[in-house]
Amino acid sequence: MVEGLNGRDKKRLVTLYEERLDELGNDVKTVGWNTREDQVLRFDMLYRGLDATGLSVLDVGCGLGDLTTYLDARTGGNYDYTGLDISERLVGQAKENFGSARREFVAGDILTMDNLGTYDIVFMSGALSFRIEDNMAFARTMIDRMFGACRKTLTMNFLSTHVDYQLDKNFHYNPGEMLGFAKTLTPWVNLYHDYPLWEFTVQMHREHI
Repeated sequence: MVEGLNGRDKKRLVTLYEERLDELGNDVKTVGWNTREDQVLRFDMLYRGLDATGLSVLDVGCGLGDLTTYLDARTGGNYDYTGLDISERLVGQAKENFGSARREFVAGDILTMDNLGTYDIVFMSGALSFRIEDNMAFARTMIDRMFGACRKTLTMNFLSTHVDYQLDKNFHYNPGEMLGFAKTLTPWVNLYHDYPLWEFTVQMHREHI
């Protein structure tokens, strides 16, 4: 078990999302999207070349659980899902939306959980976008922990430094630097920066696929 988010950063992020939930309700804007189409495009990139049918999935920073709808459409619902988020209120809403025997939602910090377990595919969608005390150190720790929890593939995205401008509240990552770190953990890495969002996707595999 390693140290998770510091108390100040955690409180700030939880407050941000829970205030959006109060204002916007059960909507993609609550988790930072203007449109459902942009959210689905991100899911398309995370899921690129993968097949979760019959597998177990961990969704880190699950928000309202929207990934389940996406995966249902692509697997016929044949997969086991665990959604993890630091906001208890978002987890509660996700349970109300999608909770079932094969869809579990848990409130917690992946870095401080003793009983995380392992999963075939680990997703992380947008969970490292906001500026905190030390983004790069935290991102490396998160990647190491998430890759340790996956049996097949870790798939995740980051805001890119290759953009026209950056908002002060966000942290943008250098794709080459993130690729270099990923390659220290596995030789089988895909990086996708060929889609119209201000981000890139990294997939880390346990073996060549």
